[in-house]
Amino acid sequence: MTFALKELTRLLAQDQAVVGSVVAVEGALVRVATERGAVLARVLDAIAAGDRVLIRNGLATKAPVARHIYPV
Repeated sequence: MTFALKELTRLLAQDQAVVGSVVAVEGALVRVATERGAVLARVLDAIAAGDRVLIRNGLATKAPVARHIYPV
């Protein structure tokens, strides 16, 4: 059994960053497809549909891209 306050804190606070792909840009908000479903986030950078973003604390920034690609 968990404590109600601890469970509420876990639901409200997002500790981890989520990576996703931008589906639509709506002014200062973007709709991002993530593994958990669609998410609306604020954006500060110039982001277009199809960009990979990192969502942390409700703000979307461009996700880091791998510089080297190794064949497998």
